[in-house]
Amino acid sequence: MTKDLLIAAKRGDIKQVQILLASGAVPDVSDRDGTTALMFAANLGFTEIVRSLLDAGANLNLQRKRYGLTALMLAASANHLDIVKLLISKGADVNARNEDGSTALMAAALKNHVDVVRVLLAAGADVNIKDKDDDTALKLALQQGYPAVVQALLTAGADVNFQEEEGETALLLAVDLGHLEVVKVLLAVGASDHNTALLAAAAAGHSAIAQALLDAGADVNFQDQDGETALHLAAVEGYTDVVKILLSRGVNLQTRNLLGDTPLLVAALQGHSQIVEALLRHGADVNVKNCGEVPLTLAAMHGHVETTKILLEHGANANSQGDDGKTALIKAAERNHIQVLQLLLAKGADVNFQDSAGATALMWAASRDYTETTQLLLQAGADVNVKNQGGYTALMLAEFNGYKDVVRCLQKAGAQE
Repeated sequence: MTKDLLIAAKRGDIKQVQILLASGAVPDVSDRDGTTALMFAANLGFTEIVRSLLDAGANLNLQRKRYGLTALMLAASANHLDIVKLLISKGADVNARNEDGSTALMAAALKNHVDVVRVLLAAGADVNIKDKDDDTALKLALQQGYPAVVQALLTAGADVNFQEEEGETALLLAVDLGHLEVVKVLLAVGASDHNTALLAAAAAGHSAIAQALLDAGADVNFQDQDGETALHLAAVEGYTDVVKILLSRGVNLQTRNLLGDTPLLVAALQGHSQIVEALLRHGADVNVKNCGEVPLTLAAMHGHVETTKILLEHGANANSQGDDGKTALIKAAERNHIQVLQLLLAKGADVNFQDSAGATALMWAASRDYTETTQLLLQAGADVNVKNQGGYTALMLAEFNGYKDVVRCLQKAGAQE
């Protein structure tokens, strides 16, 4: 009879359940995991079976051996609202915890069962209980991105400005995960730390969230402990949409981080050409310098063709040089960036400029076996016989390294032994 009651409950056979109970079946009988007929019925949504079992004296607060779940937790997790209401009306403990320290409220919040959440809250569910992972119902709803559940929990008294040990707040958590609607809910109820959240949104490329934070009063020029602004972070990561939003809010283009970089410098370094163009159109200094480099030398040395083109179109000096004495042309020749070289030469870069060691772009190309680059520089008028401070010509460097194709190319162009 015991086994029959469990089977009938699982099948949803209300008549058989009632017959068995009337015949003396024990309502709290369970299987090897400690799952009772009430738990099966609550989990599967059989409201009338739940009612019959409760009327027969079933213990509604029993916890299953496996995981320590109660009938209320199972019903809440499965979104069986009528059963949740019924269990509560019969005295179910809304704050009972399972093995992990989780409650029925947490189970409902995790699954976005907002109506169940509201019923549990109305019945006195504690919004601030933490499980063994230190999660609350609010944090679980935030992580999943459920705005209606978040709103219900906050209305019931959940702390909108809670802070984790590592400093993460509800707002930062929602921003990091890109949950725009949750962010809006949090801002509407007074979430603080808009500025740090703006940096997080910029770093993650969440443009709509950045817009919402700015609308809520975030400081567009706020700097973190490293001196980074939202514009720095969006520029280095290549988030053009975020950059455009920040520009529309009048962000300071010349702010430097603690390393001395402006947003334009980091964008040029990364080769984010659309961002470089947007910054220049809004007045960024095309010749700004840090650590001996300007945007053009950074773009040239890393082979960023489109970025180099945009910088030149916006007035960058084709003969710009770093503090190491090397021009953008020399830096591009060192690394065999042919298309960059072509752009620089077309804009009047001095093909025979000598760096602090007296080396020319041709010498750098010859010493590294860059035949095509060597030919390009020769066609542009490179002097094959100029010597560096050590007294070496491009031909000598190529011969010393055994670069036969480069040697032939130089000799054909009139290089002298």
